[in-house]
Amino acid sequence: MQEIPVSQIIRALTPGRILNAGKAIASFGLSALTGKTRVWGRPFILTVEPTNICNLKCPLCVTGNGTMTRKAGLMDLETFRTVLQETQHHLLYLLLYHQGEPYLNADSLNFIALAKKYRICVATSTNGHYLDRQAAEKTVASGLDSIIISVDGAHQASYEKYRMHGSLDKVKEGVLNLVEARKNAGSKTPYIYLQFLVMKQNEHELHEMRLLAARMGVERLLVKTLQVETEQEARDWLPEDPALTRYRLADDGLAPRRSASGPCARPWTSSLVNWDGTIVPCCFDKNGAHKMGVAQEQTFNLTWYSRGYSDFRNKMLRNRNAIDICSNCSQGLKLYR
Repeated sequence: MQEIPVSQIIRALTPGRILNAGKAIASFGLSALTGKTRVWGRPFILTVEPTNICNLKCPLCVTGNGTMTRKAGLMDLETFRTVLQETQHHLLYLLLYHQGEPYLNADSLNFIALAKKYRICVATSTNGHYLDRQAAEKTVASGLDSIIISVDGAHQASYEKYRMHGSLDKVKEGVLNLVEARKNAGSKTPYIYLQFLVMKQNEHELHEMRLLAARMGVERLLVKTLQVETEQEARDWLPEDPALTRYRLADDGLAPRRSASGPCARPWTSSLVNWDGTIVPCCFDKNGAHKMGVAQEQTFNLTWYSRGYSDFRNKMLRNRNAIDICSNCSQGLKLYR
């Protein structure tokens, strides 16, 4: 994937992590082939949610539009430490973001620094409103490997149609602060990616966004396709250019343009821990409907091999499309254009 810094993943490799990843991938492959669940490894990719609170009101986000049913809060340092200590031996890649703005949690940079002590590759994603000079310097000093900064418009008028209550000027300032802080520190990291969520309201600015990314000195512009839930959302937001959408909208309804079928590897290779310690299969379980365990109540290892996780994997092998969170999943779809 374009947003994964391969060179930094390589730095995180150890014999134990390589062996674990091989076992996890092999167990998924055999499970998919035979239809019988086998789990030989543990997740080598983990998403941890620092918070599900956000300062913006993006209309297609469950946090922004108010459809989040989970309690709002911030992960504490002790919960993160517990999760990290139990997963660090096999973990290659840690994503510190989910359904909120990570920089609203004052401990987010401490999370990164702790993970880097274990040579784990760490990425985060932000709307860019909290990258003042001090925060930018601390971000570089934390050892963060990569950061995605959402810039969904070349001008305020288009930007604020989706990033409601946001300031494009403030985001641009934050990007430049981070570029400068990285340069002053003589560091190659974090790799900085601008993410352009392409939609009907901004698709005409794609070329201008590429020029903006080049001027600002970031590594790459990621042009990401939009996720919608209903036909009305599709008509309101999806780009006119069919090459810039992951959906097919026709008389028979809305459907993802999948390029792959069959079971998804995520329940064998990755997992997600919400801010309150609840563990769910992946990032598409936005409201925590498929709770597998709680980090503070039992070890991650017990949760990974639990009956609940096993039942979920069995359902995945039988019929992926029958699982509610899988019906609009991006697995097997081209997200970036």
